[in-house]
Amino acid sequence: MKLRSIMILLVIFSMSMIYGQASQFSHDHNVVEVEVTGYGSSVQSAIQSAQREAISTAIGTFLTSETEMVNYMTVKDKILSKSEGFVKSFNVIDRVKEADGGWSVTIKAAVAKDMILSDLEALGVLMSQLDNPSIVVFYAPRGVKYHPRFTEQAINQINQYFTTFRYDVYDLDQLNAMIEDDMSMKEVGLDDDISMAELLAKKLKTDIYVTVALMLEDLGNGKKKAKATAKIFNASTAKLLGVQNGYSDEIYGNSTAQDANIDQAAKKLMPLIMKQVKGYWKLQLDKGKQYVIMFSKLPKGRKVKKAVKDVLASEAKEIKKISTSEYKVWLTGDIDDYLDAIGDGIQDRIYKGKDFDYENRGDRINIFPVE
Repeated sequence: MKLRSIMILLVIFSMSMIYGQASQFSHDHNVVEVEVTGYGSSVQSAIQSAQREAISTAIGTFLTSETEMVNYMTVKDKILSKSEGFVKSFNVIDRVKEADGGWSVTIKAAVAKDMILSDLEALGVLMSQLDNPSIVVFYAPRGVKYHPRFTEQAINQINQYFTTFRYDVYDLDQLNAMIEDDMSMKEVGLDDDISMAELLAKKLKTDIYVTVALMLEDLGNGKKKAKATAKIFNASTAKLLGVQNGYSDEIYGNSTAQDANIDQAAKKLMPLIMKQVKGYWKLQLDKGKQYVIMFSKLPKGRKVKKAVKDVLASEAKEIKKISTSEYKVWLTGDIDDYLDAIGDGIQDRIYKGKDFDYENRGDRINIFPVE
């Protein structure tokens, strides 16, 4: 009897050694830790059930709309079939033998967030988390050689491609009309060191801008080849995120064949741009979920502006000013907990002792003083 007891203790100890590694991921932004319970006819089948439940729970934190949930349910089995790959480690917290002879096992699991996001891209989850980022795609900066008609053809294709991935894009005709109507932009655009795409992106408060240049190279003997180049930038900082090139095959022929060259080069370029942009946004998700905080009837003065930044930054991963009264904030915690945490600062430093209230529209919070 004693020998059996010792063997059971050894089995339990061994399981805790095997499954007790989740804590090492507590500071890893690419890992989501969840506690779930699974059921099965044996301990092992209950653990496998719990792993699948861990994936479902972790995925649920990224689904922000009813449509996405419906989409997820249609591909749920396919995603959950790879549960072992998603679960980096887990710790068995409790296990109970039920009256029917089955087992329930509770685990704490460390789930790979980057792998989840990769599988959920088709559901548009990434775009919802980022509030459908907006993009300006424009001609290359002055000083870079490109063919205007071919480049315009490529830009229109790229814009159409981005819209299928739920990005908000600006039509090229709209951008050209905006430049034509804004004399200050026309004058600034005369400087070869200034990118008109950068100016447009900042004016429109977009998230990313892309410059495109397309040239048709004459290779001799009737052969032509198109090269499409795109530079991708962070609109707020003008930081270059990457450069991508797309090349067509060598094609013989007239203007119709030339158009085919252009289309082919642009088509090869588009997924490369998308990969660069998505890679950037995945990194941004580590900052947490994005919200827009808007202050109504905000008092004027430098001290108030500083107070706003100090109060918002106290609990946020990152903040970005949009206008004099609007800020983007990135949170890893609950928005209501965040508003509670900054409440005293809002009342004491911003609205000077006045009571305040807020309206929560999901990802947009309007804070206003109570009259």
